[in-house]
Amino acid sequence: MNYESESNAGVADEVASSSDEAPAQPPELLVVVPTRNSGATLERCLASIREQSVPCTLVVVDNFSTDNTVEIAHRWADVTVSAGPERSRQRNIGASSAPSTYVGFIDSDMEFTPGVLNEVLDAFAAGAATVTVPELTIGTGYWANVSRFERSFYQADSDIEAPRFFVTSDFLAIGGFDEEMTGAEDWDLGIRTESFGPRTRITGTILHDEGRVRIFELAKKKAYYAPGVLLFIKKHGAGATLKRANRQWLLSPRMVTTPYGVGLLMMKGLQVVTMSWAILKARRTPGQ
Repeated sequence: MNYESESNAGVADEVASSSDEAPAQPPELLVVVPTRNSGATLERCLASIREQSVPCTLVVVDNFSTDNTVEIAHRWADVTVSAGPERSRQRNIGASSAPSTYVGFIDSDMEFTPGVLNEVLDAFAAGAATVTVPELTIGTGYWANVSRFERSFYQADSDIEAPRFFVTSDFLAIGGFDEEMTGAEDWDLGIRTESFGPRTRITGTILHDEGRVRIFELAKKKAYYAPGVLLFIKKHGAGATLKRANRQWLLSPRMVTTPYGVGLLMMKGLQVVTMSWAILKARRTPGQ
């Protein structure tokens, strides 16, 4: 692979105080953060990782940002890497950029709450093969509240919540994320790692800062993910896809008892239309 890797001078290895002193062992946990023009949220993301109660090797893989993303990464990360074109490849490159026993992934608009990495290591020590971290949506405006309302239905749903942490040797053995997928790649990886052993869901959470959410941006994002969803259907069939398309909120009385129920129906209706259009377009494109 041709990519540039730079070690952050601020976290360079300390010089041994004596020639016979054993070199420090690298942390057993590696955390990868893929980025692209993430200056608005990256500092909070990386700070939340550094503030954890256990050490980790922190790797930022940047997709040639034009804002101050790389400058922020150099202040916090052990390693910064420039690579693209998509987050699946960025994550795979990051996972191979430093030695580790376990590897995990978090997006640049997310933050770990305190104690997450400690719980992750405890889960692995207890026999987990993969670890899921619950995710909570934060943001501003009505549509952010609608997104948070939707996510509340998915808590502890193993078909929707994908694992974020893996035994590094297992992750590398299966080739990591499918680099052809721009959507549903986390579900795909979750399925491909099931045979390695049990999945543990911890109690600590990830806060996903979606900022000021706009309904048409949410629909546009779904359309962008459509080719990846189409690949997921081809790889895993209709059964696995339908399990992840099942939305319990359709059967919930809460739909008519909260101010966000109608908004959720509007949002999902628009997303279904844009996703369906994008999938049909992808199916007509040679090579899809």
